[in-house]
Amino acid sequence: MSFSVGVDVGGTNIKIGLVDEEGNIICRRRLHNNPSEPPAQTLEILAQAVLKLTRSKPVAALGIGIAGLVDHKDGFVRTSPNLPTWNKVPVKDILSRLTRLNVFCCNDANAVALGEWLYGAAKGCRNALCITLGTGIGSGIITDNHLLLGANSYAGELGHTTLSLRGPACPCGNSGCLERYVGAQAIVFRCRRLLRQQQRRVAASRNQLSLFGPSGERLSLIFELVGYNLNRLSPREIGSAARKKDKIALQVIKETGALLGLGIYNALMLLDPEIVVLGGGVSRFGKPLLQAVEQTVFARLYGSNRQLKIVLSFLGDDAGILGASQLHRLASNFTP
Repeated sequence: MSFSVGVDVGGTNIKIGLVDEEGNIICRRRLHNNPSEPPAQTLEILAQAVLKLTRSKPVAALGIGIAGLVDHKDGFVRTSPNLPTWNKVPVKDILSRLTRLNVFCCNDANAVALGEWLYGAAKGCRNALCITLGTGIGSGIITDNHLLLGANSYAGELGHTTLSLRGPACPCGNSGCLERYVGAQAIVFRCRRLLRQQQRRVAASRNQLSLFGPSGERLSLIFELVGYNLNRLSPREIGSAARKKDKIALQVIKETGALLGLGIYNALMLLDPEIVVLGGGVSRFGKPLLQAVEQTVFARLYGSNRQLKIVLSFLGDDAGILGASQLHRLASNFTP
């Protein structure tokens, strides 16, 4: 039996897996990714981890998905908004030299789409839109059983479609991008603002208690989860609070789902997939996020007898690893 290695390089983490011929991850590694470090240094550490993982195993290929604009054919990262030092990086050449393996590269969201299509929620579908929700927002598109790349290998940049002409600035150079509303940083910013507003309300009601009586409002559970230090807030605490029915956490997730739903609706009007798969760390918000997305999308969607499902990822963090691990056998099927 031969094996392949799949690598998923994101804005904050690098996930590595050794995958067998049936799509099972035999063993795995997780590395922290510092986006300010030189990419050559990061790739050297990555190569060392791969070599340790593949010691004494017959490995057919190494596939790697990277956040950013990637030349799939030549294995070249042209630019990455969430990896600011990764400009014009010959990833394929560097990793081939360091590991002596056949290396194949793609955008990280495309790797996730391939994973879900081959092994996960989109298995058996001919047309699928798979969205990764995390530090950035990416998407991979399967159309007529092919990964859609576009003329420049840039197809699927859903996170950098425009939601508002007067929106916040984005690292890509534009403003009002979807990512600036539903990415992890934007979610934390919105939640922190609501929490501070609540702090002021509760403090004011306590100061006026003798005049007006108790207001009945209690501080959000999120305060306790972050040790009353809002600088420690992350989507993890928001999700934990939401599962305990915390009102502010649920409000933030509902608003996020509504904004994401607008972006997805625009994509649906262009692509007409039969399934939309929501993956990435932010998708762990789960059912409240999914319901808010569905409510926004289906309230706007038109077309009788439309075949469409919106679902959460079946594979979670494994989708990118599994998709990248199969690049060597799917490269000829890429639609340029």
